[in-house]
Amino acid sequence: MSDKSRGDEERKAAIARLAKHRHEDTREMFQEEQKGFRPSKRALQQDDDEDEFRDDSESTSQQPPAKRPMTVAEKLMAKMGHKEGEGLGKQAHGITKPVALSSQRGRTGLGNAAGKATARDFNEVWNDEDEVKTVEETVRWMTDIDESKRKEICDQLVDDRWMVVRKEKKVIDDEIDFCSEKTLKEMIEAKNVFDMMSDKDLREARTRANPYETIGSAFFQNRAAMKTANMDKIYDWILSRENTENEKFLQKNPIDGSTAENIDRTEELFYFADVCAGPGGFSEYMLWRKGFYNAKGFGFTLAGKDDFKLQKFTASSAYFFETFYGTKQNGDVMDPENIDSLEDFISRGTEGHGVHLMMADGGFSVEGQENIQEILSKRLYLCQLLVSLCIVREGGNFFCKLFDIFTPFSVGLIYLMRVCYDSVSLHKPHTSRPANSERYITCKGLRKEFSDVVKDYLKRVNRKMDKFKKDKSTDDIMELMPLDLIKSDEIFMKEIIEHNEYLAIRQTIYLRKYQSFAKNQGQFDKDQGSLRDQCLKYWQVPNRQRPKGGDRGNRNGNMERLSPLQVYGKYCQKICSEHEFGNVFPDFHIRMIRSPLPSNIPYEEYRFTPLAANQRPNLLISTGDSVFIFKNGYFEQQTRNYIRIPENTILLIDFAQETAKTDQNKIKISTEPEVIRILDAAVLYGDNISHFPYETRMKCAQKFVKALKLTNRTVRQGWGNRAQDILPHLITCSPTFSLRNLDSFRSGLDQHLTRGEAIVLFKSGGFSFNVRGLRFTRIIKQDWQMGWSKSNQKPYLHSPFHTQKGSLFEDKWAENNIYSSFWDSVILSTKDKQKLTEMMNQGKSAVPSTTWSWKASLSDSYGPEKILNFPEEFNEKPTVASVLAQIEATDASAQRRNSH
Repeated sequence: MSDKSRGDEERKAAIARLAKHRHEDTREMFQEEQKGFRPSKRALQQDDDEDEFRDDSESTSQQPPAKRPMTVAEKLMAKMGHKEGEGLGKQAHGITKPVALSSQRGRTGLGNAAGKATARDFNEVWNDEDEVKTVEETVRWMTDIDESKRKEICDQLVDDRWMVVRKEKKVIDDEIDFCSEKTLKEMIEAKNVFDMMSDKDLREARTRANPYETIGSAFFQNRAAMKTANMDKIYDWILSRENTENEKFLQKNPIDGSTAENIDRTEELFYFADVCAGPGGFSEYMLWRKGFYNAKGFGFTLAGKDDFKLQKFTASSAYFFETFYGTKQNGDVMDPENIDSLEDFISRGTEGHGVHLMMADGGFSVEGQENIQEILSKRLYLCQLLVSLCIVREGGNFFCKLFDIFTPFSVGLIYLMRVCYDSVSLHKPHTSRPANSERYITCKGLRKEFSDVVKDYLKRVNRKMDKFKKDKSTDDIMELMPLDLIKSDEIFMKEIIEHNEYLAIRQTIYLRKYQSFAKNQGQFDKDQGSLRDQCLKYWQVPNRQRPKGGDRGNRNGNMERLSPLQVYGKYCQKICSEHEFGNVFPDFHIRMIRSPLPSNIPYEEYRFTPLAANQRPNLLISTGDSVFIFKNGYFEQQTRNYIRIPENTILLIDFAQETAKTDQNKIKISTEPEVIRILDAAVLYGDNISHFPYETRMKCAQKFVKALKLTNRTVRQGWGNRAQDILPHLITCSPTFSLRNLDSFRSGLDQHLTRGEAIVLFKSGGFSFNVRGLRFTRIIKQDWQMGWSKSNQKPYLHSPFHTQKGSLFEDKWAENNIYSSFWDSVILSTKDKQKLTEMMNQGKSAVPSTTWSWKASLSDSYGPEKILNFPEEFNEKPTVASVLAQIEATDASAQRRNSH
């Protein structure tokens, strides 16, 4: 190689090394500038895209830099004769500054105005003086309409005279009845700047510019959940209907990491509907906020890729949520037939009352037509508000996402909502990105006497719009009520204009901020981190992230994959081996309700429930991903999809086959999956109720079952070609009875004689099953006996083992730990067995639980027919008549003693 060639190669290598070192120096300077206020990478995980470093950081300082040591690259250049400040080249005639980066953005031409408006400019600095950044928000309720005005408007809606039909309209910039022309124009112009900007650049600018962006989704599946949390708090919990008068109401969802407590067990089940809201962030928040099994949700959204992502519910169990897609099976909320079928579905699912809350979050892509989003969304507005009138119960609430509301059609809808609800509010929460036109309408207190009239009118509007669409007509409904009538309401006009002006101005400010941040990518909103922490605390949402390692988690956001024994150990301190889970208590005998003490009433110590299975009841434990039933001496894993019971649940159950009489008076047994009947409950989705009185446990179980109830028996899993319909087990809670009710229980049975033996049918929970026995549960611990106080006319308890406590009336039983727990009556440990044997040897038969089997015996014909109809004991075995006679004898004995 010649000297000249070698020199050329060395110069090329030196230039390459210089470029590399310059790049590294620039990167270090950029990172140093951002240190201290750039949000963590974790906090920025909002979209699918990630931040990307760009070598575009030319120094903007106007002062000469301080003298610093030469870099390796500069030393190499100096050896080749280069002098600082001079250009490259033999005559030093080259450029003296680094080559400037192109300021071109996207695909726009070099002279395009939009390209210039967002061109890179590293001297650009945003002045945030026009911004208002707060944690707390003040919502404004619109002035209510008086009763006479509501009635007057409803009287005009009985026909369609108020519908105004004209040719469809595709422009918005002339809609200045409810917003000033100047404000509307400025907002549209600010939007237009981004028409030629790439989505990636816009998202990146938004991520850095929005002061509330890093709030993200917290531990929920998406940002929509945080919008509901935000709205719920600033509207003083009217959405979730939390009882703020109870100071403990937040203990269901503690933000300090303490153990959650279900303080709402006795509250009415909360029903809500989530419409046009896939993948389900609204619902996930609502189920989490209500906690445990205190809420039941219904979902209606487009089937397909925008469907609910139930497998991503980590803050609560998706088993308390039921999806529905309408008659057309597509989830289209604008289809009139779908709306009618949804109304019927919700009515059946809520016992005819409707939901306490409806949420709606409908929207669709309007890319390239953002300025007329309101016009494109008008029918969606209509149908979401219409559905609320169909499914919300009297006094219920509703909130729904809207966009711009500049047209008479949109404003007319809002006016009609004021007729239907006690109060209406329009508000844009912090979690709604400030540069878009999104806002929410919140309606409180549905008035059925008015809403039913408006509902029928809006249904007719929707059918007419549907006909226009099918006929491909260019006609459209432009007004729902006279514009002059709206304008005559001066207070309403003032409120709607103030709302539109305020949001349009704020949107314009943030659009310009995005523009500034798009020009200079080194800018970040310095308040993002602190606002996130403060807002989460204010909204009472724990500051934690989604669990890792899978989709499903428990209600505390932790992924759990536990064995049944681990779940048992988590909730029960009673030490026993696995084989003791299946220990058998003594069979029922008449002596168990006899007592040598005349004042005692031992039959009041027991409650009974009918059994459907031939075998003994089973212990069921649901873990993080499986359901196990203890039978044949070990825990058998069940098919998860068919047993819809959430994790951290422990129950005593039996299985029942649905049975009915045919028209020919024959017995027909259903081929559908067996019904799971809850006989007792220890833990319900993490709520440990095992120490409560038996009847309290069963009331909690009834609410649990109600929250799990399926309105439609069939459940669809997956979507598209992989969708399949499955038929899971029905879950019901067995009714309980006192022995005093034994006769009325017998009269409610349907006896069917087959080959000399009775088939006994009992109807419960909407289906009938064959009764094969009764299970008795003692409601108080073995050490205690129940008597009747003549002077106080109420039962009391006393114990020969606790004489220092004397006789205790019912208001003292709980604090003295007298009630029998779930574990006392279900698991017979070795220690329990020894104690029971000792008591039976002493003539005391205080058995924690027992089973009265009605299984027919071939040897002595003892069975259902004799048990129900024989007038006394049969072969020294109990019958209904003998049990009732024993109760009567005990009462007579106690009466005689008390008379003396």
